Amino acid sequence: MPTPVPPLPALESPPRVVFKFGGTSVGTPERFETVISIVREAAATAAPVVVIVSALSQVSRQLSRAVEKVATQADGQAVGASVIDTLRARHQQQAEAVLSAERQDAYAALLDERLGALRERFAAVEASGFTPAARDAVLATGEQLSVPMVTLALRDAGLRAPHCHATRLVVTDDTHGEAHVHTEATARCVQNWYQALAPDVVPVVAGFIGATPAGATTTLGFEGSDYSASLFARILGARCVTRYTDVDGLYTADPSAHDDAQRLDRLSMEEAFAMTESGDLGMHPKTLRPLADANIPMQVRSIMQPDRPGTSILPTDVSTEALWPVP
Repeated sequence: MPTPVPPLPALESPPRVVFKFGGTSVGTPERFETVISIVREAAATAAPVVVIVSALSQVSRQLSRAVEKVATQADGQAVGASVIDTLRARHQQQAEAVLSAERQDAYAALLDERLGALRERFAAVEASGFTPAARDAVLATGEQLSVPMVTLALRDAGLRAPHCHATRLVVTDDTHGEAHVHTEATARCVQNWYQALAPDVVPVVAGFIGATPAGATTTLGFEGSDYSASLFARILGARCVTRYTDVDGLYTADPSAHDDAQRLDRLSMEEAFAMTESGDLGMHPKTLRPLADANIPMQVRSIMQPDRPGTSILPTDVSTEALWPVP
């Protein structure tokens, strides 16, 4: 279990909102452009903001399957090469759709660098076998490819968007695959980082990943970007978290499988905790604790219908006025 975030000094300009954009939000050019529009509007009207981003949809799962095959199959080298080619084609195609020519050149160089590192990681797995640490290093590639694309697109949109490294901010133990966050060290790193930023920037940080004190890359577990967003919100004293996904809020059941599923307009934090424990919330199980500890509300909204109010998760005595956008 993570230890509670220690008492923190109030920041002079805490974020108005921490946005979390999952893989389905950044996974197609059309949705990606909606992400940029949302962040641009918020930066103009609700600054400051912090953005947490996942890998493009299905990339993490693709990488997870690939590292296991590379370690176990006779044609592991070919498997790794095929996955790298697929990732290159997808990310390059999306970059061409969402970035200016100048930014495309910058992204192409970064893509070469990241995929070159991935090729080396696959080669090491093929030579030495599978380890949880090697898997984490491979999985982190997804966010390391998506975050720079978001950063460069925000720059195209006229914003100052520094590329920030989660592995320098989120400090964890070495439980690879579901690392436990060292909350005091992480709080120190995140606050120092944030206070050093210029007041008008829009920082973009990878969710899901962190690093041990020795520098080994770790991952926080399935849906770990949700947990990353709530940690950053708690540490920075953000007013709210807004989580975008491919459905317009939380439902009584999976709406794709149950015609009678009903959308929930709002939940208390206690009700949301109960849904998390039963596996019905679709978030990392540690997501809500940092928010509850600091009375920070969350809303879940649809990237496909961003004007719809979604579902609000509200601590006691916190109104929807604290949310952004306000429902």
